[in-house]
Amino acid sequence: MIALSNMNRLQVSTDLLLLLLKVYEAKGKDFYYDELFSKDKDVFLKKTIEKNVFYFAKILKMPLTDARLKLISTKKLVAKNKTESLLINIKDALSSIQKHPKEFELMTNEFDNLIRMLSKDYEPIKFNTTLVKKDGTLFATKKTNGKKDELDQIIEVYNKQNKTKQYELTQLISNFYVDFINNNLFTSSTEIIAYIGLYAMILRDFSVFKYFSFFELFYKKFEQYELAINQANYYYNTGYPNTDMLSKFLLDIFDTAYEQVNDYSREYSFEIKLNKSDNIEASIRNGKEIFSKAELRRLHPTVSVITIDRTLKRLKDEGIIQVLGKGRSSKWQRVDEDKRRGGRQLDIFHFTDAL
Repeated sequence: MIALSNMNRLQVSTDLLLLLLKVYEAKGKDFYYDELFSKDKDVFLKKTIEKNVFYFAKILKMPLTDARLKLISTKKLVAKNKTESLLINIKDALSSIQKHPKEFELMTNEFDNLIRMLSKDYEPIKFNTTLVKKDGTLFATKKTNGKKDELDQIIEVYNKQNKTKQYELTQLISNFYVDFINNNLFTSSTEIIAYIGLYAMILRDFSVFKYFSFFELFYKKFEQYELAINQANYYYNTGYPNTDMLSKFLLDIFDTAYEQVNDYSREYSFEIKLNKSDNIEASIRNGKEIFSKAELRRLHPTVSVITIDRTLKRLKDEGIIQVLGKGRSSKWQRVDEDKRRGGRQLDIFHFTDAL
């Protein structure tokens, strides 16, 4: 509780204040985005879970190929080993958070249920215990204190500080996170539990991550995270951990996510006014000559795979595109107009014989 108990030490720099103002101004459009994307909320839900699982595994440097990670992220598979069992458990946890973000409550029981979920078909994860002397003398009897009680205390201090309304939410979350990882609460997987708990706290109040992957941005800014957490941990035992960099790291992620959702919302507003198949065709006609179906899905994340497949088939039948290769690695190529006319340019004198 060192970080949370000493929050009066915090000073907000001008740069951090400007970033805070920018993020909260963007956050004001959360209701607009919820309404705009409401028809495709299930599509966003599925794609966000898939990306979060994939990049979570990349953050942990799991020894799995990208192809296998994508399969686990997108399909319901049977685990081949302990690593895959853990990732499937992580997927279940992230899915639960993504589907019910407002139902998460910062309570010890939530973390108790989380470690049970992560332990399934993997290895037991429990709260740590410590031995302490009752009166502090040499020959005093010892008793066991559970780390679960320490988590209770950290949560209690967080809620107390939150009720004062003196501290900004992301700073509270940052300081809670630093206390959480420095108290050696669990027998194993503390880092994983901390990441998931952090995400649950964030998604509850920042709904932008219903539409864009938090852990994708986390992974891409991971060097910044390592610097920030190392700085906080270095000063932790002095009683004055420096959590400024960690707060800025989170705000940078929020800022990037809100910029992305704002840009995409304009494209989406335009797209819903058009026939989705026509819009895919426009992307093909105006895009790269050679492309993949995966690229089309990235350009049109709310369009179903069936619609994309039907559009590709129609354009192939019309001779506008042709397939290159077979299977998952196959690509598509836009056919030049000259080739569609038989590889011969129109000659005005070709018809003289018919006159």
